Amino acid sequence: MDQRDVRAAWERFVERGALASELRSPVANSWQRSRGHQVAINRDKAPLAAEAELFRQRAKHVALRHAARNALENSRTFLSDAHSIMILTDPSGLIIDTEGDARVIDAGRAVHLEHGGRWSEADIGTNAIGAAMAEARPVQIHGAEHFCAEVQRWTCAAVPVRDPVDGEVLGIVDISGPATTFNPHSLALAVCVGQQVESVLARAIKEDHERLLQHYVAKRAIWATDDCLLIDRRGTILHGSELARKAVRDNLRSDGHDPPTRILKRLDFAEWPAKLKELVPGASIDLVAHDDTGIGAVVVLHARRRLTVADRGLQKQDHPADLRKQLAPTRALPPPSLRFCDETSPPRQPCAPPRRPLSLPSPATSFVAADPTVQAVVRRVEVAAARQMPILIRGETGTGKEQLARHAHAASGRKGAFVPVNCAALPESLIEAELFGYAEGAFTGARRGGAPGLVQEADGGTLFLDEIGDMPVALQAVLLRLIDDWTVRPVGGARSRVDIFLVSATNAGLEDAVAQGRFRSDLLYRLNTLEVTLPRLRDRTDFESIVRRLIDDIDPGCEIAAPTMAALAARAWPGNIRELRNILARLALAGGDGPEASVIADLIGQAPPAKSGSLQDMQLASILAVHAETAGNVSETARRLGVSRNTVYRALGQTAPR
Repeated sequence: MDQRDVRAAWERFVERGALASELRSPVANSWQRSRGHQVAINRDKAPLAAEAELFRQRAKHVALRHAARNALENSRTFLSDAHSIMILTDPSGLIIDTEGDARVIDAGRAVHLEHGGRWSEADIGTNAIGAAMAEARPVQIHGAEHFCAEVQRWTCAAVPVRDPVDGEVLGIVDISGPATTFNPHSLALAVCVGQQVESVLARAIKEDHERLLQHYVAKRAIWATDDCLLIDRRGTILHGSELARKAVRDNLRSDGHDPPTRILKRLDFAEWPAKLKELVPGASIDLVAHDDTGIGAVVVLHARRRLTVADRGLQKQDHPADLRKQLAPTRALPPPSLRFCDETSPPRQPCAPPRRPLSLPSPATSFVAADPTVQAVVRRVEVAAARQMPILIRGETGTGKEQLARHAHAASGRKGAFVPVNCAALPESLIEAELFGYAEGAFTGARRGGAPGLVQEADGGTLFLDEIGDMPVALQAVLLRLIDDWTVRPVGGARSRVDIFLVSATNAGLEDAVAQGRFRSDLLYRLNTLEVTLPRLRDRTDFESIVRRLIDDIDPGCEIAAPTMAALAARAWPGNIRELRNILARLALAGGDGPEASVIADLIGQAPPAKSGSLQDMQLASILAVHAETAGNVSETARRLGVSRNTVYRALGQTAPR
């Protein structure tokens, strides 16, 4: 149907409720739902959420926003010529992010197609966002297909973004523009962007699972006689003993096939302790966070409490001795290449006590520096830290930049806190409030008494700016102003001076970013009073020392045998120390179940072929390997290797998009 026919069909439906048979089914279904919601056709704009509500929803869906960030930023370029904008909504249709042609963004404000606009069918009738939510599939709505007359000036294509684990709709990606710019390929583009966002979410979930696993393995010795559940942020049980699982099932039955812990997905992370206490009375809760965001929890049923929780379903006539036998943890023999201290096996040294202090080792002693190059770097950092000189640490992802920054903080002798800030994760709209805090009443929804910013938290201590190369340009100006006079002014508050030791880190080529206008040269010169570069793991000579330090942190009773150490040393380690830590955590966890040597080989991976050829050939091989690991993601490949995207495109024989 052309637009005149659709308009005529819409008028007949509005007047008599008659649906034309030629209408596309998503449009016909949506019109009927809109009438059921009693949406007036003369409604000229969508409802607009209050500022405080928008703030809460943007914070609640930060993982979705982070996953969509690259797509939204890229849309500034490729949608400006198409006179369109890209929109991200939460699951209710509330717009939380927009990007694209600035002229279209301005025009969208007339109908509240902007931050805070509510675009469900119940709010504004038929539109692509609301229809995609209702139909749970990609939908394109053009011109007169919209239910409200004022919105018929627009065309839009939307696709649901689903949770990669359980398929739940997390939000909507939409591409909108004036009806005169209708492009039938917009829906295909929206689908591609939605798949990209889901791919980023899947990688983030995998990384969070790795972090949870590391946390659990590191503390396993503390809970050696206890039953535990390892739960991710979605309430999925990643690991748990049968007794611990039974405790949850006995205390709260769930609907359907989902475990009772799935209810946690709906709750704010701050509500987890109370709900988990309800699910498993008497258990202790160890919450796990990364970058100040909750990623899961370990639920521990202590042996002395277990009789009243996990075994309420056992027969009362069970003999106490039999009960203790059922509850006693079983220990499998470890593989030959991965040994653990045991009462019956001769230790390599006096065994560490089963319970380790909960406090982490001091940064001054946790940085391994047996390699001569790293030793020189550490000495320079210590001298600069003692003089409070700004330090810029370069190196590939996973080389230990934050650990070196913590070492610098310890060497500085400062008594204040070490405050890490992920520059790439700071939302541009909340930069001032995040960094400098805000006073009470500064804006709608502000916390009573206000809140200190990250800079004030670092007063008297160290501010660590990680991923400085990915810092938004707006934030660079804010940071430059701070470095000029070290004065902080909270939003709605008074100025005050701060005393801060500044350390930055990046895996990006800042000189290229300066040349391209993405990074301010005057800021770079303020940050790199001392500039050091950490070598890649495969270039260091202290590999064995690093392995032993990491395995001691993961499981203090674990010993890596010589064959396993050799197999580890043969890998290329494109992910550097972070990748090594993950492999060691898997080895330590597998050790409790006694896997075969072949299983250990699978965990470690095959040794790469001997290096040969020119340096250029070696670089090409490295890029191709990481490009394959990242499922063809050029930006992630460049980030991991610390090279520009143009370098990756050249290695692939492709031309970089402009």
